[in-house]
Amino acid sequence: DFLQNTMKTFLSFITILNSSAAFNVQSIRFSRQLTPLMNHHHGLESFERAVECAEKFGACDIEQMEELAKELEEFRGAYFENSDASKPSMMQKEVHDRKDVAEVLRLQSELRRRMDYLNGASLFTKEVHDMEDAYPEHQ
Repeated sequence: DFLQNTMKTFLSFITILNSSAAFNVQSIRFSRQLTPLMNHHHGLESFERAVECAEKFGACDIEQMEELAKELEEFRGAYFENSDASKPSMMQKEVHDRKDVAEVLRLQSELRRRMDYLNGASLFTKEVHDMEDAYPEHQ
């Protein structure tokens, strides 16, 4: 029962993450001008991996998610949207959305750390399981 409730809570959390991400998506189509700066040659590869990790829970280890989140947070300016002064809102949206991906990576790594603790070192969890094993008729 405890494990089932934990998994239900976990799945609810993931559902909330996915649905909240949907609210950030705009249906506006825009043309991307891929004009990365010279010092951002590895950026696209990191961005692709960060999005993959954020979209697929469990696809990346905790350390990789934290490193990718740090890279996304430290990146300055827009990568895809050029510096056209007539479209500052699109540049701002790109930066905001990139920070959202970084936050999802941080939340996912925190949740995974907590689940690892819960499954391995939590005294409370251990005692609940011991009680279930001692008194199976109460399950």
